[in-house]
Amino acid sequence: MSFLDQHLVDPILQWSNRQLLDLATQHFYAFTLVLVRVSGLMTIGPVFGMSVVPANVRVLIVVTLSLLVTPTLARQQEAGFDRLDLDRDGQLTQAEIPEVLRVRFEIPTDAEGSITLAQYRTAPRFPQTLFEYAWLTAGEFVLGLVLGLGVLAILSGLQLAGEIIDQQSGVALGEIASPGLEISGATTGRFLYLFGITALLLAHPLSGHLQIVGALLESFQTLPVGEAFVSITAVELLRDVVHQSLVLGIQAAAPVFAVMSLVGIAMGYLGHSVPQIQILVLGFPVRAILSFLVLAVSLTGIGRQVCDVVPAVVDSLRAALTGLG
Repeated sequence: MSFLDQHLVDPILQWSNRQLLDLATQHFYAFTLVLVRVSGLMTIGPVFGMSVVPANVRVLIVVTLSLLVTPTLARQQEAGFDRLDLDRDGQLTQAEIPEVLRVRFEIPTDAEGSITLAQYRTAPRFPQTLFEYAWLTAGEFVLGLVLGLGVLAILSGLQLAGEIIDQQSGVALGEIASPGLEISGATTGRFLYLFGITALLLAHPLSGHLQIVGALLESFQTLPVGEAFVSITAVELLRDVVHQSLVLGIQAAAPVFAVMSLVGIAMGYLGHSVPQIQILVLGFPVRAILSFLVLAVSLTGIGRQVCDVVPAVVDSLRAALTGLG
């Protein structure tokens, strides 16, 4: 028995223990990278990244999503391969590979210039140094951060609209600070920001929070853990999103701005025609009441703008980051 234990049983046990340890280490490494990518979205994304959400709840969401996604990484890559394989021939030609993914596939091509599923599917590569691991985690974190930043920029446009409305209606002096929402400004700016988040969560069929998380999960189909990067196209898209946010803010404030301009002209004409009237005393309540009424009428249009813009921004960011249309 001692001979069998020494030359047969012990080597088999050592080999099996080594294989189990390598497998556990590989899964834990993949889990950490998934955790970092999801954390990027939860750090700055709307709703998820707000400090009003307790930190332990955000940590629980990140860990739960990571635990659910990590065992499905291989299936995620198979799903990404099937979505890119338009002719269903089991190979990806150069024409089927999106422009943003050309960097990933610039070497692993066969003699016919196509990529098979085995070449497309890659296992997480262990970093050799701590610096390399830090570099990989930075890429994963930035990928989730860019997705959340794009949607947050759109909602910031509503806060800008509230600032414009308060300046025109004369109530800008009543500024407030909300540490829980990490915003400060006049009351209308805060109201429109919360209104945009409400539309993001509840307006059917938007479900914007689910679309944001879904776009992040789809990134694992074309960008496996350890190979995350942000393309130049995504950076340029963020610039366009900021411009779109400014346009949304001006559009949301345009009705109140137009009415306040007419009120200003009418008050100026009335002040010159009837000097006995105290324009400053009369103008403040008139501006406040009219701005409130116009804003109440405009809320439906503002909500519709949010429901139209947010899905378009999420789809554009998903296409720019992952190459999936």
